[in-house]
Formats: sequence, structure tokens, C-alpha cells
Amino acid sequence: MTLWISVFALLVAGIVGLRFWYRRWRKQRIAARRRIELPNSHYASKLVKHQIDRQRWGNLNVSRLHPVNREEVERLLGMVDALGPDSLSPRERLFLDHLTGLRFG
Repeated sequence: MTLWISVFALLVAGIVGLRFWYRRWRKQRIAARRRIELPNSHYASKLVKHQIDRQRWGNLNVSRLHPVNREEVERLLGMVDALGPDSLSPRERLFLDHLTGLRFG
């Protein structure tokens, strides 16, 4: 009878020890995978990107553009002023970026 009690106590102690080991291992694994963004990293918030885009698009010299492009740029800039940069489609953003001299690739 005492043999069964000692075996049961060892089994319970092993299960408890295994549980503590697994919790510590899992916490270390999650901490190792966690990526903390550094203050001077490449990441910029959406608000900052919108502000940079507005500033860049606002510096366009509209008087040097072809009349067709001028009308389109004025329409798009008006839309950005009224509704924000999110209102532009990706194609319209690309059009304005190409006119500002931003090179891709």
C-alpha cells in the first residue's frame, strides 16, 4: 500500500514539475519571437505617411504641367484636401507619386 502512495506522489510531482517547465519554456519562446520596434526604425505611422504625402503632393508645380494633367492634379489635390489621402485609389496615388518624381524599383 505504501508503494502505491509513493508512486502516486512521484507521479503528481512529475506532472507538476512538467507543467512548470512547459510554462517557462512557452514564456521564453514567446519572448524570443516578440519584436519590439526601435524608436529610429523604418516604421512610420499612417498619419505620418499621409502628412509626408500631402506635403510632397502640395509641392507640385502645377503651372508646368500639361493642361489635361493640371486639371487631374487639381481635382485629386482637392479631393485630398476635402476627404484625406485615404480617399484616393492606388492608381491615383501612383499618378501623383509619378508626377512628384518619386521613382519606384
